Amino acid sequence: MGIHVSLLATNIDAQMIGHRNIAPPDTPIEDLPVRNGDEIGRELGGRVLLRYCSLTDLSTFRLGTTREIYTTPTPYPPDQVISNLELPGVALERPFALVLDPRSLETVAGPRFIWWGLGIEYILLAGFEPKSILSKWEVVLA
Repeated sequence: MGIHVSLLATNIDAQMIGHRNIAPPDTPIEDLPVRNGDEIGRELGGRVLLRYCSLTDLSTFRLGTTREIYTTPTPYPPDQVISNLELPGVALERPFALVLDPRSLETVAGPRFIWWGLGIEYILLAGFEPKSILSKWEVVLA
């Protein structure tokens, strides 16, 4: 049943963004449209971006980062995060999510469908600052 809910969530997001506006999964990052956070915020209709994290990632990301970060607008149940987003390190659970305000981001590439996964991704080319985290703390996925 979980896979059907995940597919429904992704399809709703794709419908909202517009299928034609989402790049195919084989599109290189350098060929994706790059926009500022205000544009992404409008595209998402006020929705947020999620960065799913492992316990070890949390201490790193609480202070923001300048490295390239992959995010998604789609909420998934914890047992579907890795497969839907085709994350590396399949043995490393991602039971937490950082809720990010797209309007506070500087350079965002995407959206793009995820190769071998079911999701949609936005790539934060310059990472994010701590002020971008909307939730005071990480969100625990149940």
